[in-house]
Amino acid sequence: MTISRALRGTLTGVAAALIAAVPITLTPAVQAAPTSSILRQAPVGADFALQGAPNARDIGGVAANNGVAQIKSGQVFRTDALNHLTGTDQQTLIAAGVTKVIDFRSPTERAQNPDSLPASIPEESLPVYDPNNDFYLFFAKAVQGGPTVQQQLLGDGKAAQFMVDYYKWMVTDPTARAQFGTALKDIANASGPVLYHCTAGKDRTGWMTAILMSILGTPNAAIYDNYLLSNDRLAASNKATMDALVAKGLVTDPSLFAPVLGVQSDYLDAAFAQAVQSYGTMNNFVFQGLGIDGATVGILQAKLIQQGGIGN
Repeated sequence: MTISRALRGTLTGVAAALIAAVPITLTPAVQAAPTSSILRQAPVGADFALQGAPNARDIGGVAANNGVAQIKSGQVFRTDALNHLTGTDQQTLIAAGVTKVIDFRSPTERAQNPDSLPASIPEESLPVYDPNNDFYLFFAKAVQGGPTVQQQLLGDGKAAQFMVDYYKWMVTDPTARAQFGTALKDIANASGPVLYHCTAGKDRTGWMTAILMSILGTPNAAIYDNYLLSNDRLAASNKATMDALVAKGLVTDPSLFAPVLGVQSDYLDAAFAQAVQSYGTMNNFVFQGLGIDGATVGILQAKLIQQGGIGN
């Protein structure tokens, strides 16, 4: 596979690919709370957290309708992969009333790290990846190729450019657009709260959240703040992964991986710019690119916007 072909592949799932190459066991820093305490109060808003998925969060409480309202808490959750959920985590999902989980991971990602969900919560697979160029597999091979291969693939700004190109691909690829459109319709039509995720919960999940927040009228600064929060949430697990690879001699320059394991504003810039370039406006991208009609937009706004402003 050439580098140019790899660029068209899925660039998310890198952390999982690294872990697949070098399995790592992380010890939770905080003892899980008793299940009974979680069941007494549904964990929504700022209290929503999963011990086995550090990038999990409720998107509620963020500004909507150009700042005069906010997104309702307890309706939509974004997370990283759910394959390490504890029993307490599973009860957290039940207590939060989650009625559906949407998984954007590729078949390979799902097969290697299947979600560990309560039997009562159904899951829908909406894979966002290029089946002809699965970067999840490509990157795992690159990691095992050692420092020289990694420098060739990721050095001299290539890693960041890979990510920029991937975010553009999520806008230009018809299948990717269809999957995001289906997810939006699922949220609109669901009978209760919905959770969506990919592997790290930062790229596919991040773009999905940016689209949804745009529909809800979230100010640009708040969209980016929510997006960039993934860097803080994933810092510890990313460091543990890189430390293990360095210890095994598979990596000598961890900085090469930083652009791929984290998120940067210019990645999201690239997606928004591509949406405008391809469709004229973000609204046109939603309607024409994602196949969302006005009625569905209206349902999403009525369902997810809480009037009264932030904190009211």
